[in-house]
Amino acid sequence: MIIKELLDIISELNFWHKDQDAGIEREELNEILKIIDMPKIAVIILGVRRAGKTYLTRQILREKIKKIKKEQTLYVNFEDNRLEPYLNKNILDDIYETYRYYINKKNFAYLILDEIHNIEGWEKWVRIMLEKNENVKIIITGSGSRILTPKLASVLTGRKITYNLFPLSFKDFLKFKKINREHIIKKDRNSLLREYIEFGSIPLVVLTESNEQKKYFLGEVYNDIITKDIMFRYRLREESVLKKVSYFVINSFSKYVSIRKIRNSLKTIMNVSVSPSTLSYYLEYFEKSFLFIFLPIFSYKIKDQMQYPRKVYCIDTGLINAIIPKFSENIGNFYENIVAVELRRKNKEIYYWKNENGEVDFIVKDGLKIKELIQVCYDIKDEKTKKREIKSLMDASKELKCNNLMVITDDYGKEENIDNKRIKYITLWEWLLR
Repeated sequence: MIIKELLDIISELNFWHKDQDAGIEREELNEILKIIDMPKIAVIILGVRRAGKTYLTRQILREKIKKIKKEQTLYVNFEDNRLEPYLNKNILDDIYETYRYYINKKNFAYLILDEIHNIEGWEKWVRIMLEKNENVKIIITGSGSRILTPKLASVLTGRKITYNLFPLSFKDFLKFKKINREHIIKKDRNSLLREYIEFGSIPLVVLTESNEQKKYFLGEVYNDIITKDIMFRYRLREESVLKKVSYFVINSFSKYVSIRKIRNSLKTIMNVSVSPSTLSYYLEYFEKSFLFIFLPIFSYKIKDQMQYPRKVYCIDTGLINAIIPKFSENIGNFYENIVAVELRRKNKEIYYWKNENGEVDFIVKDGLKIKELIQVCYDIKDEKTKKREIKSLMDASKELKCNNLMVITDDYGKEENIDNKRIKYITLWEWLLR
């Protein structure tokens, strides 16, 4: 149905009505532009709350209208409260038909459906549009837990490609701060890296001046993830229990977690009893909402990967500090968390490695081959620490037959040869910018 009032609502956020603020261009833009025009495929952009999905889609449209007319783009935000009176099973048809009638009758169009999870049955509508070969490219955004449904997997099998958007990389963090990294003195490097770790890299936080406002905003983001993306999404009743579990998990960042450990700690410290199956679901929900990354042990046996504890990392270190402000106490753990997120941002398949004598923080795997072994050590200058870290690295190198060895440090960069193996030391600053 053609509804003129719908056009009045959606026009405000479209380039054909007025110029839109697309924000600061991110390095992910070039990556997603490479996949955006794959035929007969819907592109789904996923990510944690406030990662910048909306601005990224605007940047996509801004690039496209350099070659096509503005009228060949349509952006719809389904969290716009003004759309509530029209939210029924026909809303997608109504919007599309109204757009075609008033703005773009038959030319190709890029259609952005932002936060589409609010619309019941959207998956089927997208599937039908793709099968009808409509003259349109569909791009969808949403927070992971709210859009990754069983229906999505079944209805759009073979018809979608997903792109995971993380908070800002360190390169983009510097760009948002309007800093030329080629002209930064060492003192400023340390303060900038500290800010990146302490307050994280959620775009709005990076652009906020006041530290108090940063902390407040981060707390709001964390609470919204727990309540809206998890509790409401999965219709959970025990809000206090969910929050206690999330608190325990975030307090364990860069450490091992298991259902047994969480269950015992909750019972001992908080006098809360939670069943193993409930905890298993909670951890799954945390991961689907992109709040936490759970890293398995490396093993060629699936049984080992399932039995051994996983290491947990938070998607943004600013969220950690907003909930448990322990930056100065756990700087080494924060460095490790930063590396884990960066490896995932680069779409690396990663594990940790462990034997009876020590562990290696990250095993980078490509197909069937182990490509790189990475240790993260804040202060490698301490001889005892260095000896322990290198021994684990050498043990893993021998077992996994990988000689690409790296140690990421705070302030130590060189190369050493040990037992005919070359070990490269690199500062976190340099590693993040390489």
